[in-house]
Amino acid sequence: MSKVSLEEVEAKLLENHVDPARVQTIIHQLEEVVAELKADKETEVPKAKWEFVIVLNDTENVLAGREIAGWVVQQEVDADAGLVLSKLSDAAKNQNEAQKRKRNYITDLTNLFEYLKPKFLKEKKVRIKTKDLTRVLITNGRL
Repeated sequence: MSKVSLEEVEAKLLENHVDPARVQTIIHQLEEVVAELKADKETEVPKAKWEFVIVLNDTENVLAGREIAGWVVQQEVDADAGLVLSKLSDAAKNQNEAQKRKRNYITDLTNLFEYLKPKFLKEKKVRIKTKDLTRVLITNGRL
């Protein structure tokens, strides 16, 4: 099946002495059909899921043979990384206190990463980048 441009269709209609006003109406209707087809095509294609992977440099082979998983968190530049867990804990505590219903009450790290709302993280200047556990790859630093 070959593709034909709307300009070619318009030229052929005009060559065959079709009324120019009628040609413009037909071309406009065809453009609407093309736009609908493009919109349908864009909504049908599912987006690929991407996974964050954390790569650790283990030059001493301390972690060799172990499988590690964790979560990816973002914080401000030059902030103390040791305070991330306490900031997350404080944000979870604030959310638990603010909830009217005790549904999705945060009691552990898994619930924290799944259910903690960004508005409670914003005041602590921390962002959760992954809600699911992320695999960590360990390397010795050589290619």
